[in-house]
Amino acid sequence: MKIMKKTMYAAFVFAALSLTACKGESTDTEENNEENQEVVEQTPTTYNVIAEDSKLGWKGTWVAPTGEDGAMEEQKFHTGTVQITEGSVTQDGDEITGNFVVDMTSMNVTDLTEADGKPKLEGHLASEDFFNVSEYAKVNVAVNGVKDGMADITVDVLGNKMDETIAVETSMEGDKMMMNGNFTVDFAALGFQMFSPNPEKPEEGNIDSNIEFNLKTTLSK
Repeated sequence: MKIMKKTMYAAFVFAALSLTACKGESTDTEENNEENQEVVEQTPTTYNVIAEDSKLGWKGTWVAPTGEDGAMEEQKFHTGTVQITEGSVTQDGDEITGNFVVDMTSMNVTDLTEADGKPKLEGHLASEDFFNVSEYAKVNVAVNGVKDGMADITVDVLGNKMDETIAVETSMEGDKMMMNGNFTVDFAALGFQMFSPNPEKPEEGNIDSNIEFNLKTTLSK
């Protein structure tokens, strides 16, 4: 009888120890799985620009003083595009950073025809009076971060670095990321002569240094 009791007690202890060990194993396995899952979720993903599906639309405006208060108002405007030829962004959790390259040799005026002076205006914009494309063929745009629909960027144009905050909408479609937005950038810091009125004829007005942009960019893994 004593032998039976000892045998039963030993079996009970063994079962208890086995159960404890199994529980420990399960906990360790669950913790390892959670850690592995966290690592997968935090892996940064890079998306590269699809050049044929990416461009930057622009609108430049001529303004002149009107009325008694001399407020500057739009008199005429021109529109066009430049191509975003390369670049990428990396998404790491909620953080998005990256870089885009705008090809200034792709300058295209869209509101004029050949007969209306399209080549002349394109040549003027590419000249030393404006973007001096022969020397500065590319504009680099660094995306420093995107949060709540606003992107902090640094634009390197004509050797000048300009920090801007612009409105950008980011969306996903399968393996593709779209970054689109409408915003205005003030290029007064570039000091273009035509941003200021002719002192002899100020009533004729000048080009507004605030240029409107329409961004459409598609990127893929």
